[in-house]
Amino acid sequence: MSIKSEIQEPMVATELQPALNALLQLTEHSPPLNGANLGFYRKRARVGSSKPLDNVPFEVVEVADGANYRRFRLWLININADGPARPAILHFHGGGLVMGNCQNSLPRMQSLAKALNCVVVSVEYGLAPEVRPDEAQLQHQAALNWLKVHADTLAINTSRISLLGVSAGGCHAVNLALRCAENKRIDIAGMALLYPMLDDRTGSTVIPPAHQGQYLWTAEQNHYGWRTFLGKAPGSDKIPSHHVPARANTLSGLPPTFIAVGELDLFYAENCSFAERLEATGIATELYTVPGAFHAFESIAPQSQLASEFNQRLLQALDRYCH
Repeated sequence: MSIKSEIQEPMVATELQPALNALLQLTEHSPPLNGANLGFYRKRARVGSSKPLDNVPFEVVEVADGANYRRFRLWLININADGPARPAILHFHGGGLVMGNCQNSLPRMQSLAKALNCVVVSVEYGLAPEVRPDEAQLQHQAALNWLKVHADTLAINTSRISLLGVSAGGCHAVNLALRCAENKRIDIAGMALLYPMLDDRTGSTVIPPAHQGQYLWTAEQNHYGWRTFLGKAPGSDKIPSHHVPARANTLSGLPPTFIAVGELDLFYAENCSFAERLEATGIATELYTVPGAFHAFESIAPQSQLASEFNQRLLQALDRYCH
């Protein structure tokens, strides 16, 4: 299908079409996402990193190697060690489990931290195929443990720690929350998930409607991301339930959760299903859906009214969890 015919798809919200058209033209000749081209996509993400804001401080620290996991970095945003203890948000960026970085998310996380008068700690987690699920989950637990251990020196209120997962970061955030619910060592105040990547069966054994997953993240890309992360064919009945949020045996003990997703997003159905499971389990859940919106639309068209409303709903949810 040509770019012109794609952009005339009547289901895409009118105000999002110019930004989407510009992106499609820019990436028209990009190679497919696969093992041979993964380096290209990672490099492009680094080159396209956003410039940080001048008025919100940040620093980068390293968490040392641990038992069965490699060292990784944390981006500490809006720290004020001399002030009163404030809430903290542990953030996991997107990238299909195989790419992405904290640098690209930095300005958005700085703005969020300033708006909420909180600390944001962004996790530079290991990517697949170098890091697979078990090691990834140990890294995420180590990030949370590090935050708790250093809470006094960073002036962080450990009773008001929430999670923010974006796309693939949603997978990591939910898996961490499930781990916390199981071991009962750290209580999570809340969890916000933006179009989270929760189910390996989407695009493998479960084929979405044609209008979902056309832009930004497709069924084919999803299949590649999950296969690379899991190390086996997605959709298989051999996938461990603790590696994929949608396969979790129970959601009991999860914190109040906000889920936001566009109705044209590949993850729309799995996000709605997960929200239904949360509600059925008795978890306070808010599901916010956006008609005419595709994956990561608010990053592609940040000046749109839909993006403004989307970000406002996110801020409102996180404000409840923080305060």
